[in-house]
Amino acid sequence: MENRKRNIQIIFRVTAEEKAFIQEKIRSISMTNFREYARQMATKGYIVNVDCTEIKSLSAELQKIDVNIKKILRHVDNMDGTAYTADVESIRTTMAENWDMVRGLISRGVEVCE
Repeated sequence: MENRKRNIQIIFRVTAEEKAFIQEKIRSISMTNFREYARQMATKGYIVNVDCTEIKSLSAELQKIDVNIKKILRHVDNMDGTAYTADVESIRTTMAENWDMVRGLISRGVEVCE
């Protein structure tokens, strides 16, 4: 035990209900190791688990839409050069707003989502 980094043991007792509650919390954050969970809770006071799959999916879909719009605009411009400037600017502004919204969502949880 002397060669261990963590050589001090802390033991505490819980009821059956408390144990079930703790195990459910561990499962809900996809953590499998009780020792790590207890250590995190004791030293940091909380554990944050963020599901970023929807944000990542939204970002990927927005990227696809962005690429398709750019292709369409290029195609229209190459056909006869009459893409309406106001329409193009409106599309660019909307896409920029959408990207700003996604970046805002990502920036709030970037450490967790990476």
